[in-house]
Amino acid sequence: MIEKQLMKKTILFFAFALAFLFGNTAQAQSTPRMKAGATTNCLTAVFVTEGSLVADSCATVKWTVNNGTTAVATGSKATYTFSAAGTYTVCAKLLNTCKKFDTSVCFSVTVVSCDCKLTTEFSFKNDCKKGFFLASSNQKGATFTWNFGDKTEGKGTDPTHSYMSEGIYKVCVTATWKDSATGKVCTATFCKEIKISCGTPCELKGDFGFTGTGGKFRFKASSNTGYTYEWSFGDGQTGKGIDPYHEYAKPGTYTVCVTITDKTGKCKIKICKTVVVESPCNLIGSYSWKKLNDSTYKFYATSNGGTGTTYTWSWGDGTTSTGGDPSHVYKKSGVYEVCLKIYNATKKCYTVICKKVEVTVPTTTKNCKWEKTAIKVGYSNKCNVYTFEMTLFSDSCIKYQLSVYDMKTGKLYPLPAGRVGTYTFSDTGKFAIIAKYSNVCTGCDTQTYSMFNVTCKPAPAKCNWSSLGVTLNYSNKCNVYTFEGKNLSTTSKCYKYTILVGNSAVTNTYNARVASHTFKATGTYTVCIKYYDSCNACDTMICSTLKVDCLPCAAKAGFTVDSVATNGKMYVKNTSTGAKSYVWNFGDSTAASKDKTPVHQFSASGTYTVCLTAYDSTGTCSTTYCYTVKVLKTRSNKSSTQGNVGSTSYPNPADAGFYINLGSDKSNYVVYNSTGQIISQGDNSGITYVDSKNWANGVYQISIKSASGNRTESVMIAH
Repeated sequence: MIEKQLMKKTILFFAFALAFLFGNTAQAQSTPRMKAGATTNCLTAVFVTEGSLVADSCATVKWTVNNGTTAVATGSKATYTFSAAGTYTVCAKLLNTCKKFDTSVCFSVTVVSCDCKLTTEFSFKNDCKKGFFLASSNQKGATFTWNFGDKTEGKGTDPTHSYMSEGIYKVCVTATWKDSATGKVCTATFCKEIKISCGTPCELKGDFGFTGTGGKFRFKASSNTGYTYEWSFGDGQTGKGIDPYHEYAKPGTYTVCVTITDKTGKCKIKICKTVVVESPCNLIGSYSWKKLNDSTYKFYATSNGGTGTTYTWSWGDGTTSTGGDPSHVYKKSGVYEVCLKIYNATKKCYTVICKKVEVTVPTTTKNCKWEKTAIKVGYSNKCNVYTFEMTLFSDSCIKYQLSVYDMKTGKLYPLPAGRVGTYTFSDTGKFAIIAKYSNVCTGCDTQTYSMFNVTCKPAPAKCNWSSLGVTLNYSNKCNVYTFEGKNLSTTSKCYKYTILVGNSAVTNTYNARVASHTFKATGTYTVCIKYYDSCNACDTMICSTLKVDCLPCAAKAGFTVDSVATNGKMYVKNTSTGAKSYVWNFGDSTAASKDKTPVHQFSASGTYTVCLTAYDSTGTCSTTYCYTVKVLKTRSNKSSTQGNVGSTSYPNPADAGFYINLGSDKSNYVVYNSTGQIISQGDNSGITYVDSKNWANGVYQISIKSASGNRTESVMIAH
C-alpha cells in the first residue's frame, strides 16, 4: 500500500514538473534577450550590445539614461558624453519590426571628471576567499568607495572583503577629493580584475639555525617535510639535506645560504646568515634544570670559562634570555630544544650546548574573572549573509572562536577560528551566535552569545533554458541503454544533472550527465533528465517515453567433443545453459538430432562442421554454437595394402606410453586426437616407443606410411 502511495506521488511530481517546464519554456521563448555594456573615458561613455539579435536587419537599438527619461542615441554602438560625474542608469531597447517583438536591458555606468587630475589605484592580496585591499591616490585627503565585483560595495582606504566563491572579479575603487583652491569635488575610478583562489600560493617559509665551536658546525633548517635543501657554506663547499654537518678549515667570517625547494620543484626560497668561526679555545660547559612549579623551570649553567664568561639562552619557544642560572615560564606543554651559548670575551671564543627539555603545563580549564562588559559579539548582514565580530583584546594569549547555533535543529556550526567570521544561511529561522574567548596562557575560557532571526532568503534567478537547447539523447544495444544530457558545457562547475529512469513500479536515479541503464523486462518507460544551475539556483526537467522491446536470449548453446572412434563414431558433451530443447546438425547430410547428448556415426573420413542450436523455454529464442571435427576412419584389411608395416600398437589401452611396430622399412607415423590435431609424429623402423603420460584420456588415431604400404589404427589412453 505504501509503495502504491509513493508511486502516485512520483507520478504527480513528474506531471507537475512537466506542466511547470512547458509553461516556463513558452514564457521564456516569447521574450528574446540581449547583452549590453559600456566603456568609459572621463565623462564619455561608449555603449555596445552583444548577441545575434542586434545583427538582424529589422532590429533597432535605442539608448536612454536616467531610467529612460532622456533619449541619447540610436544604434548597436553609440557614444555619449555626460554633463557631470556620477553613476547613471543606462537602458538599451531592442525593437524588431519584422518579428514584432521588443526587449530591454538596463545597467549602471559610472563616469568621472578628469579636470582635477585626480588619480587612484589599489593593491590586493588574498587568503583563500578573503581579500585585502589598499587604495592610494595622488591627492592627500581623498576618500574611497569600492565595488568588489560580486554585487557588494564598501568604504575605506584598506577594506577587507570576504567572497562567497573562488573566481575572477572586476574590482573598482572610486576616489573622491575636494580641491580647496576651487572648491570643486573631483572623482576618479580605477578598476582591475583580481583572482580569488584557495590554491596553495608559491610562498615558502623557512629558516635555519646552527650550533658549533672551533670550526665544527651542525646546521638545521626548519620547513615542511618533503622539501629539498641545498647548502652553500661560504668557503666553496656545498651540502644537501635538512641538517648537514660542516667543518671549516680556518677561522673567519662566512656567509652560509640554504635554498629550500617545495615538492613541485616550482617554488623555492634562499636564506642566508653569517657564521663566525673563531680560533678554538678549549671552552667546556654544560647545564642542568629543575621544575619549580606548574610552568616555571630553573636552569643552572657551568663552564671552565672563568671571569668574563657570558651565558645566552634560547628556550626553544621563540624567546631568549641571559644569565648563569635563569628561570623560564613555559605557556604550554611540549618538548623544547634549549640551547646555551657560553662566550669568553677574553679568549674570544664560544661553545653551544643544546638539550631536549620535556615541559608539562597543566591544561585544566579554569574559570577566569572576565569583564562581562568587555565580552561582546555583534553582527551585520546583507540579506542571508552575516558577518560576526567579537570584541578585540590586546592580550596575545586570547584566542577566538565563533559558532552558529540553529535553534530549530539543535545543530552547532563552528566557523574558522578567529575574531571575525562570515556565515551564509541557507534557510530562515531563529539562530544564536556563540562567541568563545580562550586564554591559552592561563588555561581558562568563557563565552557569550547573541540571538537573532534570519528573515531574508535570496530570490532564485530565472534561467533561460530554452536558449541553451537542453535535451536528452540515448543509444542502446538491445536492453542496455546509454543516456546523455546534451547542449550544456561539460566543464562548468555550475551545472548538475539527474537522470531518472522508471515505470509504474520503480524509478532508478543517476546523479550524472551520462548514465547507463540495463532494462530487465520489455515495456514502456519514462525517462527524464533534470538540469540544475547551482550558480543561479534554477532548474528544469525534460521527460520522454521510451519503449523497450529487446531482451538478450537466456539460452546459450555450447558443447565439447569427447572423442571420435576409429569407426567414425562421435561422442559429445552438451555444455549449454538456460536451454530447454536442442537441434544438432552434423554437417554430413544426415538428419538433424533433437537429443540433448547424441552419439553420431560418420560414414566416411573427412572434416565436418557440427552445430548445436539451443532454444529457451518459449521455443522462440535461440543461440547456435559450431565446432569443426576431423574424422579418420580405419580402413578394412581388404582394402589396405599392409606389406610389412607391422602389427598393431601395444599395450592397448595404454597409460604412460605405448609401442608401435613399424616393420623393417623406414616408416612415417602421425598420431591425431579426436579433433584431428597432431599430437605426435616421427620417422623410424622397427619398434618405436611413444610417450603419452601427459595426454588426455580418449581414443587417438595412428596413421603409418612406408614404401611398402599404409595403415591406420587406433589406441586408447586411459590413465
